[in-house]
Parts: sequence; structure tokens; C-alpha cells
Amino acid sequence: MSLILTRALIPYELAAKWTSNGRPGFADPYAWHQRAWECFPNAAKDADRDFLTRIDPKDEHLQLLILSPDVPTRPDWCPVDQWQSKNVDAEFLAAPRYQFSLLANPTRKVRSDRNGNILKNGRRVPVTHREDRADPVTGRMQRGLVSWMKEHGEAAGFLIDETSLRTITKPCQAFTKHNGARHHGMLHAVDFQGTLTVTDPAKLRAAFCCGIGSAKAFGFGMLCLSPL
Repeated sequence: MSLILTRALIPYELAAKWTSNGRPGFADPYAWHQRAWECFPNAAKDADRDFLTRIDPKDEHLQLLILSPDVPTRPDWCPVDQWQSKNVDAEFLAAPRYQFSLLANPTRKVRSDRNGNILKNGRRVPVTHREDRADPVTGRMQRGLVSWMKEHGEAAGFLIDETSLRTITKPCQAFTKHNGARHHGMLHAVDFQGTLTVTDPAKLRAAFCCGIGSAKAFGFGMLCLSPL
């Protein structure tokens, strides 16, 4: 499976002025979700998303990264000279060790409410603390960000170097989805940075292609790698 990595740089001035259907075009993660789909105009309306994105501030621009099996189309809101696509060489995923960055929405499932009542299906809450700790109410151990990254890394075919691991908590990202009725949501962003050692190249490639964690449609889960 071939992969295309695309970088789009959108000047802040343009992003502040650009609108879509009367709403700010880059207002929140859902707006970015819509902008990313505009890069694949030939996709069927009911098509499953098969690409990953990541948004970061870069100097005087907002940077959008897109990892996709198909070459995306440059949309009108991205200047011609700020759009670049390249093939991801197969050898790129053949290194034994990498420097990595993963912007994720780490969550854990709890099976009781704040009063200790057991829930039928449980609920997901954000993981906000770095190390494992005991729940102040139940006394049960709660996994922290380091454990979350280790578990997902092992499932994705790599081991992280804990001594190098940084967990950078970003501001919460609120969004509003308009699909007939308003739906409000909140995403908790953490940028995991460090080094990793590959244990299963096939699993690593799958994670690189498909992403890690939840909220992938909103700019989370892309595993950015640099061979060491």
C-alpha cells in the first residue's frame, strides 16, 4: 500500500478571514475535519475516512499534515506555493529506531459515575496525569499518560524509551458539529514525544497507516516518525 504525505501551510491572516457556509472555516477540530475532506473531492459521500491529519502552529502559519493512500487535491484555501505532497518510501518504515511525536486524545474507560454507581456500558474520560495513581474515591489504580503510551506502543509494534518520553498537554479543544442538530464536544490533546524501538515492523506500519488512539477524524492519532 503506497502512502502520500502532504503538508499544507495556511497563513494565520488567511485562516482568520476564510469562511465556509457562513461559519469560520478553521474554527475548531470539526471545521478542520471538514476542510480535510475537501482535499478529496472525488470521495463518495458515504466513504470511510482512510486518511490521517494533524494540525500544528508553525511560525506565521497553521500546518496541516495529511497521510493518505491517494494523492489529495489542493483546496482553494491553501496557497499554491504552500502545498507539497511526497511519497513515503517503503524503506522509511524499515528502520529499527525512531524519534517520534504523537498528538493523541488519550482516554480511559470507567465503569462507575462520580457517586460510585455502576454504569451499564461505562464511559470514557480523559487521561490527564502522567504517572499511574490511585483514584481518590475508589482507591483503584488509574493508568496515567506514560502507561497509556506504553500500552498503545506495544500494540503498535514498538517499545518506548521512558527516559526520553515527554508528555506535553495542549489546551482542550471544544467543537460544535452541525448535522441537523448541534452536537458539542471536547477533546483533550497530549503530544507524546520521545524515541521508540521497533519490535514488530508489520504492526508499526499498520499503526503508521491507521493511527493510534481515538478522535482520528479530528486531527489526532498520526504517528510522526524520524529514523535514528
